[in-house]
Amino acid sequence: MEISWSSPTSFLNSGIRFYVVLARKINSNSIGEIVAPNVTASEITELNEYTEYKVSIVAVDGNGMPFKSAEVLVMTDEGGE
Repeated sequence: MEISWSSPTSFLNSGIRFYVVLARKINSNSIGEIVAPNVTASEITELNEYTEYKVSIVAVDGNGMPFKSAEVLVMTDEGGE
C-alpha cells in the first residue's frame, strides 16, 4: 500500500526527527515503518488482500514529541496493495 503525506515542518519549530507510518487492521496490532525526515511517502507491504486498515502517520519532532495524524480507513485490493 503506497502512502503519502504533507510535511508538518512549518508547524513544528524543532523540525522533524523521523516519521512512523502505521497501518492497523480493526482489532489487531499495527504494522509500521520508520521513515527519514526528508521522505513524505512510503509503501507498507505484507498486508492482507481485501482488508480494511486504519492508516496514520506519526511525526516525531527534534525534541522527541510525537504528533499523530488522523486515522484514515482504507481497503486493500488484490495483492494487499
